[in-house]
Amino acid sequence: MHIIKLMDEVAKVMARGLITLPSNVRKKIGIQEGDLVRIEVKGEEIVIKKEKRIYDLQGVVRETSQKEQKSFGEILAQELKKG
Repeated sequence: MHIIKLMDEVAKVMARGLITLPSNVRKKIGIQEGDLVRIEVKGEEIVIKKEKRIYDLQGVVRETSQKEQKSFGEILAQELKKG
């Protein structure tokens, strides 16, 4: 059995590789039941990030002056780059 340290928290790897993220970690990142996460392996480290979905961008589009208006595609690309 492996032990993984996550943001000063420890989680146990269970059968079939299942890991329960501690509630304070989920709250800090804003992960809720049903959310998707992206898992990246960097050397011997595992990085877990909340995956952005199109409806996560709700409220991002703000009223701007005619000169500053961007297409939805431009706004989406910009938000996805922020990651």
